[in-house]
Amino acid sequence: MWLFYLISFPLTLGMVVLTLKYFAGPDVPRYVFFTVGYTWFCSISVIILVPADISSTIIGHDNGGISFFWSWSYWSTFLLTWLVVPLIQGV
Repeated sequence: MWLFYLISFPLTLGMVVLTLKYFAGPDVPRYVFFTVGYTWFCSISVIILVPADISSTIIGHDNGGISFFWSWSYWSTFLLTWLVVPLIQGV
């Protein structure tokens, strides 16, 4: 399973960075760039979390780390959606 993490995490992060670099305008402030990157990474992290959660359930290994990352992804997405991104849009 660690091999999956070692491959999927950098691949997901690279996918987010390359997509941001491709679509970001030249005058986009850095804080917007990083906020959008973090938002996309939280959304795409489902690609990493679902197989890890299924694998730990099938094996029967109760891993508290998976539940932590699910909570982290959920609350990050929640705060970004309802607080951070609307504030940035209003500036």
